[in-house]
Amino acid sequence: MAIETVTVADAVADQLRRRLLSGHYRGGEQLRDTDLAREFGVARPTVRAAVQMLVADGLLERGRGRSAQVRSFAAEDAIDLCRLRRAIEAVAVEMVMSQRLTGVEAVMREFAVLGDDVSWDVVADHDVAFHRAVFVAAGSVRLLRTFDELSSELRLLIAQLQPTYDSVSELAREHELLLAELRSGDAERVKAAWSRHFDDAERFFLDLIKERAK
Repeated sequence: MAIETVTVADAVADQLRRRLLSGHYRGGEQLRDTDLAREFGVARPTVRAAVQMLVADGLLERGRGRSAQVRSFAAEDAIDLCRLRRAIEAVAVEMVMSQRLTGVEAVMREFAVLGDDVSWDVVADHDVAFHRAVFVAAGSVRLLRTFDELSSELRLLIAQLQPTYDSVSELAREHELLLAELRSGDAERVKAAWSRHFDDAERFFLDLIKERAK
């Protein structure tokens, strides 16, 4: 069996990714190679390699000869992300329905036991994990790959907005209802439930962006 080798650049990229997805950096903030190299105790070429990984993920931006910059989001970006997510997840949901839900149910059990005092970034992790499990259950490698690429930007959007959930249990319950519809196998009910969920998510992001703009 092949053993995957994790390079120093991979390790730095993983730490930077976690910081980005936990809201450690502001949208538009510059991340200088020299500062990061000093902080992580690595060479600048290692930092540049790590940064390039995150540029490829859509989490950072970098122009020629410039420092890396944290992606920032406008209302148009949120709408674009939500529309793409809606399109691909609707297909995944249609492929799943009442079949192969073991993985989705396992993720939902972990989501359901979160306490209302848990930090919002942990909640977001479980939210994204639930939807990813649907793509895994659908069995399409290409759909899953597309969602993984999209979810990095989606998590960064959530991190930068730093939303406050009124009730973690209420959000978990919403996803339990989505799972219940999947179990039913009723195509029309499933389609309607997911459409409402997509509408709520898009409205949620747009409202937060408008609030930050005041």
